[in-house]
Amino acid sequence: MQPGSNQNPTMQDSVVAGDLHTGNVTHNHYHTAQQIQPQTIVVHQQIPSQPVIMPHYQIHQGNQKDVLVAYILWFFLGIFGIHRFYLNNVLIGLLYLCTLGLFGIGWLIDLFLIPGMVKRENMMFIR
Repeated sequence: MQPGSNQNPTMQDSVVAGDLHTGNVTHNHYHTAQQIQPQTIVVHQQIPSQPVIMPHYQIHQGNQKDVLVAYILWFFLGIFGIHRFYLNNVLIGLLYLCTLGLFGIGWLIDLFLIPGMVKRENMMFIR
């Protein structure tokens, strides 16, 4: 079944036949084609020549933490969390103190985490 000559040319015919009791459905009506809406293209301004770095960090000028000191504290007193106190991680230091370095597992994991913790502690966020 095709649309008549006086109907909208964007109409399409849809015909389905069958028996309702057996799960087949008779379907006969027209579907309208979707209208495509024009899209607006946004032109962005040029990127500034100077790079923008977010967030801003700067190295502390005073009170620098040292990786060697952190490793010495970790090796001798790390089971009690002293290296965590040195790096201003007081809550985790208390947890290490109460659980003997998370039963030794946390103490061993800190072997690999100390350089990053020292670097993070030596950086200061600037607003």
